[in-house]
Amino acid sequence: MRSIPRSWLVLLPLACGCSNAREENAPPPAPKVAEQKPQPEPINPPPVEAKPVEAKPVEAKPVAAQEPWGTIQGRIVWGGKEIKPRSPIVVKKDHNDYAYCMKNGAFLEETWIIDPKTRGLKNAFVWLAPMEKDGKLTIHPEATTFAPGDENVVIDQPICMFVPHALALREGQSLVVKNSAKVLHNFKWSGHPDINPGGNSTIGAGQQQVLKIKADQFPIGVECGIHPWMKGWIRCFDHPYFDVTPVDGSFTIKDAPVGPHRLIVWHGEGGGLGGRKWKEGRVITVQSGANDLGAIEYPEPKD
Repeated sequence: MRSIPRSWLVLLPLACGCSNAREENAPPPAPKVAEQKPQPEPINPPPVEAKPVEAKPVEAKPVAAQEPWGTIQGRIVWGGKEIKPRSPIVVKKDHNDYAYCMKNGAFLEETWIIDPKTRGLKNAFVWLAPMEKDGKLTIHPEATTFAPGDENVVIDQPICMFVPHALALREGQSLVVKNSAKVLHNFKWSGHPDINPGGNSTIGAGQQQVLKIKADQFPIGVECGIHPWMKGWIRCFDHPYFDVTPVDGSFTIKDAPVGPHRLIVWHGEGGGLGGRKWKEGRVITVQSGANDLGAIEYPEPKD
């Protein structure tokens, strides 16, 4: 067998690709690093402009305004030393209506009606007037028109007397004169000759008559020609601020405008409170809410 030259032996490992020796002595391969993809540059949002926080103003609550209306109350009391007694009505037996008028017994005249317990004076007219002579009172919005049922004011003649004896109404209301009696009545009325010249009419049993009366400073006297003791008084106003006192002398005037006004008191027998200057009245200042005027004396008229 042909021998292999020694020089070849040295080259043999190279020729056959044997690399064990070199692999053993070679350093370990470097670890593979994962390929990193380039990251996009972050897009910064535009800076937000900081808005100053608006301080909400504290809403100042206004002080509740006072209502421009007030209610007036008081009493008209008898100022005389003695309480005037009421006289009985004398109906003559030969009168055609004697039996009917006297069927419930004797009845009393109504010239002065004074409550012995409270000294209240009945049938006194009480009303407001403006400070200026030709002034006008401000009317409450709810009183510019009549409430349902207030369009008519009634005066009746049931048993030979006017009921009521004293009556007040507002211009625009109708005065309904009734005769609920079973006898004939006559209704005669008269005021200022140029404003309320009046009339004189007969009203049969169970009948009625409707009248329109104008506002005036003059009172209207009423009477019955058939029954001469029958008398009464009517006043008409161009505003709603009036009242007529009942037996205790009390009066109430609602929803009156605030401010200074004149309070006037008038009675059919004694006239105006204050003598010759009664039309000037008593100056009062109406405030919002309740106004209690207390007792107002009506002095006994001088003979």
